[in-house]
Amino acid sequence: MKRLAALAAFKLSLYWKSRMAPEFFRRYGGFISADVTKEEVAALPQRPEELFYDNPGAAARYQSLWELCGGDEIALTAVQLCLLAELDRRVLPMLQEGFGGRGDCLTIETAARVAFPEEEPIGHIPALRRAYDRVELLLLAEKGEGGFLTAPFRTDGRLAAWLAGDPEPDQALNGCSTVFSPQGEAPSFRRLEGEICETAQLARRAGFCFVAVRGERTSGRRFFACETARLLGREMLLVRYDSISENGRLLAGPWRRVLRELLLTGRLLCLCGFGGAPEGNAGLLPAQLRVMERGLAPLGRPVFLTTEENVRVVPFVKAFVAPVAIGPCSLEESAALWRVFAAEKLAAGEEFPSGELAAKMTLTAGQIARIVDLLALRRPRGPWEAREIFRLCYQVLDDGRYQNIRFVNASCTWEELRLEPQQKKVLQAICSQVENQGLVLDGWGLRGKYPYGRCVSALFSGPPGTGKTMAAQVLAGRLGLELYKIDLSQVVDKYIGETEKRLRQVFDQAEKSNMILFFDEADALLGKRSEVKEAKDKYANTEVAYLLQRMEEYTGIVLMATNLMNNIDSAFVRRFRYHVAFTLPGEELRLQLWHDALPQTVPQKGIHFEFLARQFELSGSQIKNIALNACYQAAADGGVLEMRHLVQALFLEGKKEGKVRLASEFGEYGYLLQPV
Repeated sequence: MKRLAALAAFKLSLYWKSRMAPEFFRRYGGFISADVTKEEVAALPQRPEELFYDNPGAAARYQSLWELCGGDEIALTAVQLCLLAELDRRVLPMLQEGFGGRGDCLTIETAARVAFPEEEPIGHIPALRRAYDRVELLLLAEKGEGGFLTAPFRTDGRLAAWLAGDPEPDQALNGCSTVFSPQGEAPSFRRLEGEICETAQLARRAGFCFVAVRGERTSGRRFFACETARLLGREMLLVRYDSISENGRLLAGPWRRVLRELLLTGRLLCLCGFGGAPEGNAGLLPAQLRVMERGLAPLGRPVFLTTEENVRVVPFVKAFVAPVAIGPCSLEESAALWRVFAAEKLAAGEEFPSGELAAKMTLTAGQIARIVDLLALRRPRGPWEAREIFRLCYQVLDDGRYQNIRFVNASCTWEELRLEPQQKKVLQAICSQVENQGLVLDGWGLRGKYPYGRCVSALFSGPPGTGKTMAAQVLAGRLGLELYKIDLSQVVDKYIGETEKRLRQVFDQAEKSNMILFFDEADALLGKRSEVKEAKDKYANTEVAYLLQRMEEYTGIVLMATNLMNNIDSAFVRRFRYHVAFTLPGEELRLQLWHDALPQTVPQKGIHFEFLARQFELSGSQIKNIALNACYQAAADGGVLEMRHLVQALFLEGKKEGKVRLASEFGEYGYLLQPV
């Protein structure tokens, strides 16, 4: 840089030799000299290989700068003057005094006067315009009302740093940009390997083009761009779009700095998160694409854009666009990601439950990486249990999205669930489908034949208290997944379209976390579709149809419970994969429920369990309520549970439900109902 600054000082000395008094040279003797001759300036080395004969790296960088300036003497002089000004802050006051005007008087006109001291620049306007166009971006000219002749150049140090070999981007872009180098070690597993290779080949042929990488956040969009750059053997500058824009509109200053970086370094560009625009301003995105196209097209390199899934680029630019869609990970890809990240960050081997995690959780590559990072902090040496990792998964996924759903603690176990053998068999079949879904769909090649309808759905019907909610909890506990109950009071809405909107939010919320959705009292949503006689009938039917559609598309587990099976549309019932009819327990099962509700840890005397099970047809929930109420009464009466406490609790439970039991129904214990 000093050698180039020295060239500028020699040229300035020659220009001012016949124009300035000796006193001027004495004041700025550190930069200029009155003894310089025209012959000395002409003899100075100018070309890169001559000027930097002893520094091949500097020679190569200056050669690039020479080519960017097209060898234009005025443009090169402008660069040299800026480097001289960057060397010392006193240079600008010197130029101001020597040329008059403002302190920031480094302009293309100044450069022309210094480059050709014997000529008047005003007579060579076309040459000045060509020179200005070559350095306008390099020197970040500040356009103003005076036109290009008086547009001042910026001396911010970046050009000097680049010439000195500084590999870091412009300091003004700190915090919003990173550099990817292809020299690093390639990942052991590269998802979408074929698409990456295809995109790299296309980019080599196309030159300037847009590679629009669409997908959800953390799906691997930037990874795709970087790995394509690796195959191209090029460094890539990754810039967050929101950091160089405001309300979706590019900010001229930061954007020009990005363009200058690309111009100087030869790097590729990846604009991350492009597409955010204020609501109602649909024309902003196309306008910004056209601005980007104008600035990037002269570079002749592929440009990568990472966008949301709904952003479209093709219709709005003239350049070729290569769209790339990054969808959800397949089972094999997900398992491979778990395996690779666990091996890298945990040094885990085959004992890590990669397959189970992949089968039960639908996660992006970025989410998997973050979860493994958290696991490395909590349990770096293992053991690693799937259930513990599931909890971390839900922590990462819970970003405040769960507004209409409520977490249910799945504390019940399979052993505690008292059902008829046939009912348990159906529940086991549900678990089996979830656990073997990967094998059947991917291992046996059936995923392509069943693009829809992969939702594991079950309808639980039966009287209140027969175990529907408990069965949902047991399934969640067995599968290691979280159970979320839908708050229908927050979902069903009287206004047209609102119910569908909220149902969409519920399914969108649950889509990525593979949670179990539990709709209790589902008959509120799944009522029979009626003949359209009024406008409201049409929209009520639309709600049911929409729910059917979303269940068809959902890939997780949906459980619905109803006490009023007769109110459910039969067409809806056919859409469920499983139907479990919960009935009131028989005598044998009731006996087990009584023993479960009153274990030996409860102080008791003379309890006739067989009589209770034989005499009263009760649901499991009713038995638990009666047992608990009786225990509280026994605790108040001396601390020992007796039949009189259970008889009284039985009588009150029936009365609560509007059924008054007669003393004769209690057989030999009927006298216990009489007041003492």
